[in-house]
Amino acid sequence: MNTLAELLTKFSQTHGASGYEGDVRNLFIRELKKLVDDIEITPLGSVVGIKRAPQSRRTARTQAPRVLIEAHMDEIGFIVTSVDDGLIRFDEIGIFDPRVLPAQSVLVHGRKTLPGVIGARPPHVLTAEERKKTLALNDLYIDVGLAAERLQELVSVGDFITLNQNVISLRNNLYAGKAFDDRASLVVLLEMLRQLQNVKHTWDVYVVANVNEEDSSIYVGALTSTFKIQPQVAICLDVTHAQQANLNEEQLPRLKEGPCIARGANIHPYVFEKLRQAAAREQIPHQITVYGSNTGTNAWMMQVAGEGVPTGLVELPLRYMHTSVETVQLDDIARAADLLRVFIAALSREDLILQSDGLVWDKNQVAARKLRAAKRVPARKAKRRTIPRRARRRIEARRPARRPASLERSTRRAKSIGKRRA
Repeated sequence: MNTLAELLTKFSQTHGASGYEGDVRNLFIRELKKLVDDIEITPLGSVVGIKRAPQSRRTARTQAPRVLIEAHMDEIGFIVTSVDDGLIRFDEIGIFDPRVLPAQSVLVHGRKTLPGVIGARPPHVLTAEERKKTLALNDLYIDVGLAAERLQELVSVGDFITLNQNVISLRNNLYAGKAFDDRASLVVLLEMLRQLQNVKHTWDVYVVANVNEEDSSIYVGALTSTFKIQPQVAICLDVTHAQQANLNEEQLPRLKEGPCIARGANIHPYVFEKLRQAAAREQIPHQITVYGSNTGTNAWMMQVAGEGVPTGLVELPLRYMHTSVETVQLDDIARAADLLRVFIAALSREDLILQSDGLVWDKNQVAARKLRAAKRVPARKAKRRTIPRRARRRIEARRPARRPASLERSTRRAKSIGKRRA
């Protein structure tokens, strides 16, 4: 069995920019199939793993409620725009900070995968004014060391490019590497499923690794997979900015203090409350992040799929986002998996309140319904077990008096003797 660190390393060092997630998808399926009952792939390429509640495995007709837990498997990257004079020009997939790109090592995924480096004019030939400016993407190029003719044979416009960075183990269980946004959340999903193997849960669990988060303002992978599944509840897993050098605002979460439960205008209040209660009940360290509008995650579009889905957001604190050294803390990953396992195990049919043709989520109504159900159950049991005294007298009066067992045996013995003599 892979440890969390091994899984994190494996997923980070697999390459798959938005729209080119094939290798990551294959790796996720290999790890997922050990932990779920069924696997499906959407037309756009998102992976859906289904772990059914025990009762719905036993009875095909049972319609268990569905909870969706998702993360995105794509990473930021580049795309080839031209191949000229033995050099590759490129544009970004997602959002990069051009300041950190010069001298980065990359892989160009053409007919062959080619290692390369991002180059730029050296500072010696720049004017004093040019050295003060940040280099733009069109000032950068990739050198793979091939002659122009051979490069044209192996690399085409539209091929994708990724950063080439091995994971670095730091002190205090910190790890740095590329694509932890959002491959660290894939590790959370797998660890959560591993824990659920020995946990009873009432709801069917749909685990999704979505495509096309980094490049799409409408989050097409998450929107389409949520529409396909039509869950009653959904949770988005992603990363958020942690406190770091020159970014120490008090409201930002810290590494090693647990996952973040998001709250805000586009986070369903009932789902937030259920997550918060799950963390409090099991004493799982956690933090609260607040959003006044768009969270910048798949949760933004998951909530509007179909007729609408009550959606929550759980985030991992991360330093140096969208660089080759994104940094996470392993304990935060483990605690995020614990939180989701407790959340899923606590979901019951009482969390669904049918009103007209839709689902209404209200904490007070849930409490009232549970109270009414608790009062009705003992009353029904009492009716089955208790017979009114007057009715009991009438029944006893009609019932013939029963003779003692010893007299019954004597009578049977006498009849038997009489038959033998005859």
